Amino acid sequence: MKRKLIPTLLALVMLLGLVNTTYAVDNQVVPYASSYLESYYVTLSAKGNDKMLISMGVEGIGVQDKIGVTHIDIEEKANGGWSYFDTLYSVDHDDFFAYNSRNYGGTATFYGTPGLSYRVTVHVYARKGTGSDTGSIVSYTVECK
Repeated sequence: MKRKLIPTLLALVMLLGLVNTTYAVDNQVVPYASSYLESYYVTLSAKGNDKMLISMGVEGIGVQDKIGVTHIDIEEKANGGWSYFDTLYSVDHDDFFAYNSRNYGGTATFYGTPGLSYRVTVHVYARKGTGSDTGSIVSYTVECK
């Protein structure tokens, strides 16, 4: 019995070590990503007076030539369905990227309508040399105040 139990347990431990996971930290979802992107997160919060705050971060695998956010899609929930509200582009926000860095962290704001709910999709990017990768992550739904 012991001869079969130990190899089975070792095989199970090795198998679990190979699983690629996603986990939640507070209001942030952080997936393990790729050869260039290690992880990324987004948090959306209502700050009052119609103001919504997007906090986002991107971690690279080692130092990247360019790392950050290409754009942020904002959706509004009205009449029971999601619809386009706005898009924030990196060409309009110089602070959406870091250069020669392992990570990027930043914030952006927009103004909504109190009582309506919003969510954002953050599109991330990392480039090193001639290689690059992209990813995206959706925030939780937050009601504007």
